[in-house]
Amino acid sequence: MSYCCSNCGYSTPRWLGKCPQCGEWNSFLPVSRKEIKKERSSSYSSPLSLAEIKEKNLQLGNRFSTGLKEVDRVLGGGVVEGSLVLLSGDPGIGKSTLLLKIAEGIAQKDKRVLYVSSEESLYQLYLRVERLGIDYNPPLFLLSTNSFEEAREGISSLQPQVVIIDSIQNLGREDLEFLPGSVATLRDLSSRFMEIAKKENIALFLVGHVTKEGTIAGPKVLEHLVDVVLYLEGNANHPLRLLRSMKNRFGSTQEVGILEMQEKGLVEVMDPSHYFMGESRFTGVGTACTVWTEGKRAMVVEIQSLVHPSYFDFPRRVSLGMDLNRLHLLLAVIEKNTRLRFSRQDVYLSMVGGIKTSETALDLPVCFSLVSSRLNREIDKGTVYLGEVGLSGEIRPAPLLEQRIRESARMGIKRVVASSYHPKDFSPDRFGEVTLVGYSNIKEALEKEGLLG
Repeated sequence: MSYCCSNCGYSTPRWLGKCPQCGEWNSFLPVSRKEIKKERSSSYSSPLSLAEIKEKNLQLGNRFSTGLKEVDRVLGGGVVEGSLVLLSGDPGIGKSTLLLKIAEGIAQKDKRVLYVSSEESLYQLYLRVERLGIDYNPPLFLLSTNSFEEAREGISSLQPQVVIIDSIQNLGREDLEFLPGSVATLRDLSSRFMEIAKKENIALFLVGHVTKEGTIAGPKVLEHLVDVVLYLEGNANHPLRLLRSMKNRFGSTQEVGILEMQEKGLVEVMDPSHYFMGESRFTGVGTACTVWTEGKRAMVVEIQSLVHPSYFDFPRRVSLGMDLNRLHLLLAVIEKNTRLRFSRQDVYLSMVGGIKTSETALDLPVCFSLVSSRLNREIDKGTVYLGEVGLSGEIRPAPLLEQRIRESARMGIKRVVASSYHPKDFSPDRFGEVTLVGYSNIKEALEKEGLLG
């Protein structure tokens, strides 16, 4: 007999009043070692050589599409059979909506899909299906339960190719004394679902909630056990959603999927640059164009600034979509190199489209946007600005520069302002009609581009 903490999963051979790992009181519950050994022994299988596997012709690891190209991109080309995928995100961000769209897309390819909901009744699921306009013809089955045993029975009787569990935090076991959502329960259930996925060759999706600290509930227990970790992020008040891959055993983690929440659910954004820019090509004060990269994708976006005299002793600094500390740093660099003063000015910075970024390649367009608004001088939106600005005002090359320039050319932008310190293997001649202008420091760039002087 051993004892396990229901809060953090710490195990000990004897009962303790206070957990030495997390400090929780009266959290230890008994766990039978015989049961653990029995479960572990049943999960092992005999080893096979490569020749034996080839003779048995095991069709494992095949991929199939989810019906959403943006999701397939993040997964590395589609869902792998026998994989365990964890989807997480903030409450109300659209996890269940996305999984229902995935379930419909897979079911339309004549694959049986079982959607198990531990949070909604069948009537509530029906209302969601009606709202999303999901077709009734594909083999999509729904089950509402908070019992692992009932979910396991449904999988055994239906024998689907894909199973979706929404969510694992609300599932419990009848013979387990821990409450649903505890670390011990999550560890036990995730191990059992992993065994089901591998032995029965079922692609299994799990929904994991996020704690108030912004991490997936169950301190890294779920992330370590699953094959793929997807994170759906965005602002609940804005339709844009980003699907990121935080871990992927079957593909790259450098991909990102872009979705938009509409009345009929999540819709793919196949051309992000047109989504952020639209057809606008106006010149404006305080608006600068740049190319933002997420993973391997490049997107043309706008950065807007508003600089206005302050009526308070402490001017306001507001940054939407960019780190506020980075804004303070760039303001100090501009003041140091151009003698422009922002100490009596309110500064508002916004990444158009509700995007959030931390990449430093957007420093140069932010500086141009701030100076343009400060001096009330227009910036031509037919020019893209790329580069990192150092503390001494030097402009450093942006990563993935060729990819950003190609995206600018695709959007019809023929002029790019960047750093003069290009990589040795970089050749501007390969971009055709695109004119690349390089500057060494921020003062030179602002002067020769007509904003200063």
